[in-house]
Amino acid sequence: MHTKKKLVLAILTSLSSYSYAQASDVSATAKDNDDTEIIVVTGVRSSLEAASSLKRYSDSVQDSIVAEDIGKFPDQNVAESLQRIPGVSINRVNGEGSKITVRGFGPEFNVVTLNGRTLATSEIGRSFDFQVLAAELISGADVVKSPTAKTPEGSIGAYVNVKTARPLDNPGLHVLGSINAKYSELSGETSPEYSALFSNTFADETFGFNIALSQQKSDNRYDSMGTTRWLLLNNEPGVIEGDIHNLDGNVVTPTMLRHAGRIEYALGQESRERIGINTSLQWAPDSSFTNTFDYMYTDLSVETQTQGLQAGLQYPNWRNVVVSDNGTILSGTKFSGKTLSGTGKNVDFRIDGLFQELESKSKTQAFGFNSVKEFDVLTLEFDISHSISKSTPRSDLLVPNYISPERNDSLNFDFRNTDTVNLDTTIDYASPTSVRAHWNQVSHYELEDTITELQTKGKYLLDLEFVESLTLDSIDFGIAYSDREKVRDRFETLHEDNCGLVAPNADICGELRDMPDDIFSASPYSDFLSSEPGNFPRDFLFADINKYHNAIAQMTKNPNWPNEQYNEIASSKVTEEKISAYSQFNFSGLVNDYDWRGNFGVRYVKTETKSSGYGKRRLGYTGELDNGQPLLVVEYTDSGILEAENSYTNWLPSANFSINLSDNLLVRAAAAKVMSRPAIDDIGVQTTYTDMQAGSFSQTGGNPHLAPYKANQYDLSFEYYSDSGDAYAINFFRKDISSSIGQVTYLDSTPDIWDGEQYVDSSVSIDGYGNVNETINTKQNQPGGTISGVELALQHNMDYLPSFLNGLGVQANYTWADTKNNNTQKIDLPGVTDPGDKLEGFAENSYNIVAYYDKNAFQARLAYNWRDDFLSSRAGVKSGGLPEHTAAYGQLDFSMSYALNDNFTITGEAINITDERVYQYADIKERVINVQYTGPRYRIGLRAKF
Repeated sequence: MHTKKKLVLAILTSLSSYSYAQASDVSATAKDNDDTEIIVVTGVRSSLEAASSLKRYSDSVQDSIVAEDIGKFPDQNVAESLQRIPGVSINRVNGEGSKITVRGFGPEFNVVTLNGRTLATSEIGRSFDFQVLAAELISGADVVKSPTAKTPEGSIGAYVNVKTARPLDNPGLHVLGSINAKYSELSGETSPEYSALFSNTFADETFGFNIALSQQKSDNRYDSMGTTRWLLLNNEPGVIEGDIHNLDGNVVTPTMLRHAGRIEYALGQESRERIGINTSLQWAPDSSFTNTFDYMYTDLSVETQTQGLQAGLQYPNWRNVVVSDNGTILSGTKFSGKTLSGTGKNVDFRIDGLFQELESKSKTQAFGFNSVKEFDVLTLEFDISHSISKSTPRSDLLVPNYISPERNDSLNFDFRNTDTVNLDTTIDYASPTSVRAHWNQVSHYELEDTITELQTKGKYLLDLEFVESLTLDSIDFGIAYSDREKVRDRFETLHEDNCGLVAPNADICGELRDMPDDIFSASPYSDFLSSEPGNFPRDFLFADINKYHNAIAQMTKNPNWPNEQYNEIASSKVTEEKISAYSQFNFSGLVNDYDWRGNFGVRYVKTETKSSGYGKRRLGYTGELDNGQPLLVVEYTDSGILEAENSYTNWLPSANFSINLSDNLLVRAAAAKVMSRPAIDDIGVQTTYTDMQAGSFSQTGGNPHLAPYKANQYDLSFEYYSDSGDAYAINFFRKDISSSIGQVTYLDSTPDIWDGEQYVDSSVSIDGYGNVNETINTKQNQPGGTISGVELALQHNMDYLPSFLNGLGVQANYTWADTKNNNTQKIDLPGVTDPGDKLEGFAENSYNIVAYYDKNAFQARLAYNWRDDFLSSRAGVKSGGLPEHTAAYGQLDFSMSYALNDNFTITGEAINITDERVYQYADIKERVINVQYTGPRYRIGLRAKF
């Protein structure tokens, strides 16, 4: 049975030319058996069967994706292919896959490596953004859900290893290139994409070289509507004029009401360019000694300009108010010109422009050298790598006011019977003559991530038979060292610069100074949120951002505007050193003629972190009511140097067992203790302060003393593999989280996380408004929870169908997960529904269905993926601390190719065919916080291979 299994493995995995880790073992098997005929085929079906083979013969619970051919990955990036795997879902940025969630665990809980090495990231945290990797440079990826001792630690969700092409894996000369045109239906723009790959081996295949290049450009657009800062409105005399009605028209007298602080509409125009280079040099003087040098470079630039407007609802002066049974203000009228009782001040209502310039430029380089030497019974491997990523995410927020000469304006808004917000106002927000300069804020980060890793691994073959049914086949061992430094420096305009107060007589906020009309123009788009019915702004002004900047500089008489200053208290540096070692024993044997294999091992890891930066504290504040809005005068201490160190040690045992009950049926069981380190941005000493703005008064800081997440996990799977390439699996899993990290929000006072001192009382009373409380947000370790679930998967080829139909096949999977948070504290806020004990980020149901056709020269694939409604945050940022949910989302994609001959292939792709939207809400669905459309996208191209 062992010989037969090896022969099947050799044939199946050879279907993919780049199934590198497991395929390396297969290649050795094939070389030793001169009678083995290797037939290399490519296409949708072959890539699925190769991935199925990797899953079948893996040492643990694992799923894989494999390129259909050299340089031909099945999706526009790796993340979008990974979502086809059971239990995997993705986060999208403006319609493109960015980060992955595995079994409900978000990007921070999944370790992603490139060829087994940690890659520096362009993110503030440690999560991996797949947008930096061009799909043409990737040959495959493995998702390991139940770790072995030799699996790198740090993931509670899954360990993901992305693989690039190596020349000796596919000997000979290979030259290929592709050119594509990508069309975005929403933006109406067509953008080019190019890729090329050269690979060759020399000197009797003892030396190999390859290089892959990719350049992609795209011009995209997104349309969005949302709300922010959901506030509590006390129904006190003078705040609401007239009666309050419910949806049935009856007069009601609620004492507490919830309403959106802001209503926002934005049209984003995104320009994206990605350049990727990947090269490998390999030298293998004989079959027992292989040396590999890898280099990867990516340059990702994303520039986005958003045009739009916002309506602020934080002021008093309400009438015609209609509320839901949940206490949500669903419709009403806001008006200006009324004198606020007790202040003698008029309350003016205004519409704001909402112009943003978002920019993210990142460059990542990665170097690696690997050497593997096989002796008689001993294999030793040495690996050294270094990667560095630098990025400069920028956010410019430009907010003018739109006013009318009468200054007696009103606004009607309506949330009823719609997923967006109807909005009608007397202010002419589409006229450049209505624009007055107001609030501006310019800021950017300078991020740098540097990682150096050293790894030494070994495998010692024993073939030591204890009894007839138990053989110790080999021992794996290794030790690794990693040094990582993550620096984030923040630069921003000072508060006084935002309004231009630094120049004499140039108070933009206070004077509402007129702006040049030539800065603004009518929107060139007439189809803003065209899929959403309702009466809301669709023709707001567009701004020339460069002219806008110049105008503000002239108004402030400050030629250096925006005059960004280094914000030391929002900046930090975190260093992380870790040493790990493992030992793993690999067994096999027979039980009643059923062959089995398994492994048991333990991994030791010690982590030391050091966080440094600057900090200050609020000493106190006084408040007053200005134009109906609470304003605070805040006193701070001087900033000083803050440093904090932390260390923790983890022992991580694991066991994996599988038994072949027949040539086709496999049963697998696994258990492991796993850990995930705190997010890097959570362990910095930085603290950001938000002074009183539209009801928001808070501070948010890191906690450098956080311990890691810890969990015990268990898997039991039944897997069936037919001789014709079909595969069926059911996997039961459970994770018991003993330690987690959660956001803790305090009002009034809270302990300082560095030295145990107390904050001053953060509650201040303002006449005519009431109490204003500072919200203090930090992260703390807390008890975890449980996740139980089941994954179903099938891959079925319809070879039994007649004629041309026997090229059809289907791949499908379904995941169900039930979660419980053992540390749940009931949310006891007026007018807010408690979300229960569910963990954040976990959808109860998700599934993928892929129908494919692979016959002769034609291939096609129709894929639909769906994820259920889930709790995204128990205390969200956009909602002002309310629970936030993401509604169910499904997307339909299509791809095809037709080989004109042996050298040229036409390809086509359609993404998000049915124009699906993202929908997010605060607490309950009537409190929408985001509706976003990115539109369908199409790509057609020509691929050449020689």
